Amino acid sequence: STQGVSSAASDVYKRQIVNDIDKLEKTIAEVGKQQEQMQANMFALHGALQQCDQFLESFKENEEDG
Repeated sequence: STQGVSSAASDVYKRQIVNDIDKLEKTIAEVGKQQEQMQANMFALHGALQQCDQFLESFKENEEDG
């Protein structure tokens, strides 16, 4: 029957939508993990920058004293 074909097509369409939602949710979760890692890397770089500034400052002080 036409109704049966239409219902089957709707079922396939619905499964595809559910599948697409699942893929997007997984992608969003993965992007979230990547964002956390990038944030951690940025904090580490800021820490390294502070250490460089402190080293350069103490180096200048030693030069002035020396």
